[in-house]
Amino acid sequence: MLGRRVPLIMRGTRFVFALGLLALVGCNKQAATADKPDKKDDDSPGVHLKAEEVEGLGLTKAPAVTERYLPGARGYGVVTALDAIAQADSELVTAEAAAAQSQAAAARARSLSTGPEAAISQEQVQVAEAKAAADQAALALARRKADAAFGLNPPWRDSAARSRIMAALGNGRAVLVRATFPLGSLGPGVPASLSVTPLDSDGGALSARQIWEAPSDPAIPGRSFYLLLDGAHLAQGQRVAVTAPTGAPVTGIRVPASALVLSASQSWAYVETKPDTFLRVPVDISKPVPGGYFQPAGGPIAAGQAIVTGGAGLLLARETNPSTEPEE
Repeated sequence: MLGRRVPLIMRGTRFVFALGLLALVGCNKQAATADKPDKKDDDSPGVHLKAEEVEGLGLTKAPAVTERYLPGARGYGVVTALDAIAQADSELVTAEAAAAQSQAAAARARSLSTGPEAAISQEQVQVAEAKAAADQAALALARRKADAAFGLNPPWRDSAARSRIMAALGNGRAVLVRATFPLGSLGPGVPASLSVTPLDSDGGALSARQIWEAPSDPAIPGRSFYLLLDGAHLAQGQRVAVTAPTGAPVTGIRVPASALVLSASQSWAYVETKPDTFLRVPVDISKPVPGGYFQPAGGPIAAGQAIVTGGAGLLLARETNPSTEPEE
């Protein structure tokens, strides 16, 4: 009997040892799993993804760039067509030439009608003087029409300046822009400087070199100005945005326009708060800048922080509709 019981005891010992070994391996696996928590169990705010999910969604990121913003009133303008400028200039030049010629003719007639050997009659003098008066009236009308079209203080009051400016406008070295600002957006007087940005471009702003007040636009209530731009390469009739500075510049960051998503009547962007974790933050779109929108310093986005510039819509769908998550 003793010889038979020994193998049974040994087999029981082996079985208990095997069970203990399996339990130890299971504990080690649980400990390893605990050392690598699942992102889905992360209770921090935002959308938590795995590296392969980020790649699958095709997300692209870019660091928030520091931006210097100049507060200003925003208006809109249009590049004046050359035919309107040429027509007004031609009428004025023609009227000036006719008035100068008739005045000289009247003076010559008066000199020839005096003395005992008068060469012409008083009737001829009166005709010459009437012609000079008519040409002066035509010149005054041409000037009023030019003032009505281009304001009271254009920079081409003298012949030399007009010839120079018209030549620059005619060969495309300069353009004339008429800008209109909403009522109450500007203070009194003419702005010291204006910046112009084409509506269909994200490029830098162009600075006006000469600004003067224009007649009010009957179609748009507000204050209007004319401005000359050198080397602008703008097309006739092209629409532009015009900004007049109204305060000191401030520093913040620029959110690219491609980063914006719209939800609940609010503009948002996604920022990366930690690796593969993306948080949706509100974006103020009231201060447009070339390429995006200015956000003041101290907001939810810091300079250098990664912003999702491609695929933000997919992140919004993942956040608002968790059923879009891929199955395990």
